[in-house]
Amino acid sequence: MTKINFGFSAFLKVLSLNEKPQRREIRSRLAPSAGSGFDFHKSMRECARRYLVHGEPLASVAASTAAITRLPERQSAAAALERLGSWRERTSGEIVNIGTAIYESPRHLFRVRFEPVFGLRAHGRVTAYTIWNNKSPLLAVAPSYAALSLAAEAYHIQGDDAIEVGFLSLREPVRCYSLSDAPARSALSASIVSHVEELILEERPTAVPHVEDRPTPL
Repeated sequence: MTKINFGFSAFLKVLSLNEKPQRREIRSRLAPSAGSGFDFHKSMRECARRYLVHGEPLASVAASTAAITRLPERQSAAAALERLGSWRERTSGEIVNIGTAIYESPRHLFRVRFEPVFGLRAHGRVTAYTIWNNKSPLLAVAPSYAALSLAAEAYHIQGDDAIEVGFLSLREPVRCYSLSDAPARSALSASIVSHVEELILEERPTAVPHVEDRPTPL
């Protein structure tokens, strides 16, 4: 059985779509494929890690975006880095590196890979952050917090209970979404997991050739 692998931003995107585009996205991911497709925001995340985690000067990182071939991707990465730099200037705390956690759905139909771009140690806690920079769809906030609870569950299973989880939206206005700032989302989390699993079962072709699990998009 083909298992869908989501990166966290890709999962947020699916949760933020309306029903018809949701189904199209699921169908496209169920189609046998040798790869994970083009990741529009990969270069931006790599630049963000160089700046935040590895301490490379922002000006140097920003200049390197000139090497990104596709103009829309280059412009998006440059704008995101500018907002990231402004956010960091007004945000206290120590940047740290944090490992990946993977959530797997109860029926083993999909996985969500939570791969932090950076961690932030502040106010007595460490929060692992991914980055959201999608222009569309508009972020659905409640399901996004529910998705964060799945990431927290994955870290809990790994024994990393001290790690908080969140994501940094680099859209305007720039905003941090942290699970600790949200009310309990356990019921909604169970609901979205069930919903995505049902979509997969409904949209899966009746006879899908066996293929290895597709690489996880970031």
